[in-house]
Amino acid sequence: MTRYGVQTTLSFGDVVIQPGLRRMLINGEATKLGARAFDLLVALVERRDRVVGKQELIELIWPGLVVEENNLQVHISALRKLLGPQIIATIPGRGYRFTAVVDGDESDSRAPPDGAPLAQPLAPGNLPQHVPPLHGRVDDLRDLTSLVEAHSLVTLVGPAGVGKTTLALAAAVALRGRWVDGECLIELARIDNPANVPRAVAQALHISLRGQGTALDQLVDALHAQTLLLVLDNCEHVVTAVAAMAQAIAAHAPGVHMLATSQELLNVPDEQLFRLQPLALPTTYDATGVIPSAATDLFVERARAVDPRFALNASNAQAVFEICRQLDGLPLAIELAAARVRLLGVKGLRDRLGERFRVLTGGVRTAMPRHQTLYAAFDWSHTLLSVGEQAVLRRLAVFVGGFTLELAQQVASDQHIDEWAVLDDLSALADKSLLIADTAEPPRYRLLETTRAFALERLADAGETHAVTARHARAVRDLFVRTEDARFGEQGTLSMDAFVARLAPELDNLRAALHWAMGDGRDLATAIALAGASAEVFRTLGLTQEALSYMQVLQGRVDELASPESAFVFWHRLGLLGSHGRLPQAVVLDAHARAERSSRQTGARRRLYQCLCGTAWALSSDIENAHEESLLEEIAALEEPTWPAWLRGQRLALISAICNRHGRFESALAFLNEQQVLLEQAPGEEALLLNCLANQCFKLICLERYEETVAMAQTLVTRKNSNPQICVGLGLAHLTLALACLGRLEDADRTMRQAMPGWRRDGTLQWVYVALTPLLAAQGRHADAMRVFSAATVFFDRMGMDQPQIVSRIRHRLQQELDTLGATPADLKRWQREGAQLEEDALVALCLADAADTLRPQHPPELSLVRHTGQRAGA
Repeated sequence: MTRYGVQTTLSFGDVVIQPGLRRMLINGEATKLGARAFDLLVALVERRDRVVGKQELIELIWPGLVVEENNLQVHISALRKLLGPQIIATIPGRGYRFTAVVDGDESDSRAPPDGAPLAQPLAPGNLPQHVPPLHGRVDDLRDLTSLVEAHSLVTLVGPAGVGKTTLALAAAVALRGRWVDGECLIELARIDNPANVPRAVAQALHISLRGQGTALDQLVDALHAQTLLLVLDNCEHVVTAVAAMAQAIAAHAPGVHMLATSQELLNVPDEQLFRLQPLALPTTYDATGVIPSAATDLFVERARAVDPRFALNASNAQAVFEICRQLDGLPLAIELAAARVRLLGVKGLRDRLGERFRVLTGGVRTAMPRHQTLYAAFDWSHTLLSVGEQAVLRRLAVFVGGFTLELAQQVASDQHIDEWAVLDDLSALADKSLLIADTAEPPRYRLLETTRAFALERLADAGETHAVTARHARAVRDLFVRTEDARFGEQGTLSMDAFVARLAPELDNLRAALHWAMGDGRDLATAIALAGASAEVFRTLGLTQEALSYMQVLQGRVDELASPESAFVFWHRLGLLGSHGRLPQAVVLDAHARAERSSRQTGARRRLYQCLCGTAWALSSDIENAHEESLLEEIAALEEPTWPAWLRGQRLALISAICNRHGRFESALAFLNEQQVLLEQAPGEEALLLNCLANQCFKLICLERYEETVAMAQTLVTRKNSNPQICVGLGLAHLTLALACLGRLEDADRTMRQAMPGWRRDGTLQWVYVALTPLLAAQGRHADAMRVFSAATVFFDRMGMDQPQIVSRIRHRLQQELDTLGATPADLKRWQREGAQLEEDALVALCLADAADTLRPQHPPELSLVRHTGQRAGA
């Protein structure tokens, strides 16, 4: 059926066809191709000067047989998958046409006459008629099309799987008709020899390279007078060749615009960068299952494609939320994940994302192989890295939640890669879209979680997991120890705001380091140093309970393993964090005593000063005044006028607490006002200033100055909202109590509900229960008020703490109310017993029970629990 003899050879691009031998070579290697598909390809090549009708092809390939048209379509699809989608064009209503130029074919009817230019009138283009719907890319599409229209070269850059090709095609389709000679997609992913890049472009444009000079020179000459858009897709592996071609075309073919997709810039003059970010992620989920975000929209659409019954609802909203966030909003990963919903279900899929590279496979069969599995997509990027870049990438995977340049250099360097080489490799990884540089100061870097998961597997394959994880834990330890000393040490000058700003971003790295040091690493000395040095930042961020969970596990090994400096910091912080009833009073006092002995041995005056203040705080609830005075004398003797204002303010806060304990509330408030003046003159001490305001709120409550309490507490909350790192839970408790005592029950109830998660997280609920008692009583929930109050008093007894005077006052007034309401002694005992037996979850549920129907109690007696105006509760 062919006019070619057995020795005839046809070639186009990197493909060679030997019809007589019924063999096809790609890049010099024989390629398996079915007999019918081979005959179909030869038939199309023979008739490449025209469109070949479908019926004609069927008669040629299946002579004498009755064959359905879909058989032909199957073989056309197989050829396109093997050779590229642009090789065989579909002409709607007519048939198919072979579009590649056969090398050296003088009889090609499309060849120009002698002396004519090599370029032919270009086809209208090979873009698809339609592109898949874009989710969350409306702004990206608008901005990209504007750039492409205005500039001759735009490079669309982003990590693997982010959707660069989809957006580039959408932009080209949106601009269809803008260029006289059309728009053309050139797929470069299959090219493994950079020298073939110009030939691939020529082939897609039907340009015959038969003249003198290099392929690039001929291509540029052919394009000189053309007006068109070239979409150069997947350039990263041949980036140098594409850059040279793009620069030459831009210089000599001004009517040609180019849109390149790549994982890194081409780095040529006048190149415009468009960096594509992952899809927007959901920020929350709710009981309705509505999670408006581009990532969840894509997930739902693709899940419905495989299971039309799928719907986002209350039962699966959380799982979808977690899947999209774990997959970083990468469209490829989300599509592959959604395809598994029918098999695994949403929750089963979420639970298996730890093995994402084994789960997320089975993409569209017609897609490039590297887009059919998540692993293949990232492996493609990995193979383009140098050996040094691969090493740095896998070592960076031990970081959780980002890292600084300093930490990266400490962890990724070794005897073969020094710190300066790490810097160069970091820059290369960022250029290649494998590392994200956040706009922070100082700069922070991070890996997408999917990139990190891939790199962790490479770390394990290299046998480096233990060594690099150990370096990570010790680098994080050194950062926290150094920063703690810069704040609280003998020469410390760091402000509290700067202290928190430096360490708060590293909390995830801290947790990972503690997990390793307390677990597989068994480096308990490092764990002790980490736990002590991080305790204050945990406390300031409202995470005291988390810090204590580490410290309580480690405290039995401190004397054995820790250095004197590390031991002091550990015991001192354990004593401070254990206050407010978080630890039994005996444990708190023991920790302070151990810290005091350590500080006296080292002769560190500032450390001893802070330690004695902490001891006096702990003792102020149950010691005689003479002991307090003796501690205050030594504290005053140690203090130096050159010390930072925040440090000297500790003594004023301590004196205020002692005054408060003995009922001298006006004096207590005066000392806090003096501390406030000091702190307001010290820049960067917002955390301590807010704590001082919260303490003032408490003193105002003790003085029954509720209006002032509300004003100050609201100021505190407003300042907290501008600095969310600061925990003001106790301030919110004071606000709730003051509002209840003023009869503003709806405001008090709303404040309680807003603050409850923070109170639970920080472990201050047992104190807060006392503050909530007047609110519950004023709502007419007197039995609940007695239950909650009883739980608080039982707690004080269990922890070995005396009850503050405010507790006695609230008990007395609650008892008066209950007597007025006619509660019997049996009722009181029953409610007290029930409260004492309730666990935290039950107590929280009790406080948060819907009070909408009880804001105006059925029995509104005139109470001294509310303000003294004769106004009844709930009025």
